[in-house]
Amino acid sequence: MIQLKNLSKIFRTELIETHALRSIELQVKEGEFVALTGPSGSGKSTLLNVLGTLEHFDEGDYLLDGQSVKGLSDSALSKLRNEKIGFIFQGFNLIKDYSLQDNIELPLRYRGIAASERKRRAEQALELVGLAARRDYHPSQLSGGQQQRVAIARAIAGQPRILLADEPTGNLDSLMARQVMELLEKINQDGCTILMVTHDPDQARRAGRQVQIVDGQLSDAAMYDPLAVKRA
Repeated sequence: MIQLKNLSKIFRTELIETHALRSIELQVKEGEFVALTGPSGSGKSTLLNVLGTLEHFDEGDYLLDGQSVKGLSDSALSKLRNEKIGFIFQGFNLIKDYSLQDNIELPLRYRGIAASERKRRAEQALELVGLAARRDYHPSQLSGGQQQRVAIARAIAGQPRILLADEPTGNLDSLMARQVMELLEKINQDGCTILMVTHDPDQARRAGRQVQIVDGQLSDAAMYDPLAVKRA
């Protein structure tokens, strides 16, 4: 499903070149739950952004369902993201003046999905995360954990095959973090592939496989092992 071949990413200024990712080789099969771990500044979020086609890479290749994304136009990359990839961010990124229902429907509106279908998907997603009764609330009326659950609902309403989560429990207390992880595990068991950046070793251990990044390189343990695929 996901295959990175000798992929490298370099950030350049007039004086400095920073190798954020170095010769990354990685395969992720459909239905896996993979935790991306490593120290701050190691390249975890950069790798997640490349996987989400939010950032370009400089060398190597990235194949998604056997199709190379290298050289695709911005419009083609946007279409790919809309059809296959969902995002969950540490900061929630909810619009404070919109209801929960409207926050979830907004990305679907950009995709041209009919109003009735948007409404159905948003309601279904809120039901899944346990917030159906609060669909008319605004983000400021929710706890941090509830806002993160809305962010997850917004992502899954797009029916992505791949969910990319960047420190989804980073701003939460231990109880709320556990609830969010249980929700992600359920989504994974329903067939969605998840790649999650985390600094928390307990959260990482709940994934089916851990991939460690140090100085932009993967550790030997990160190489693909078909026995590591998490089964429902």
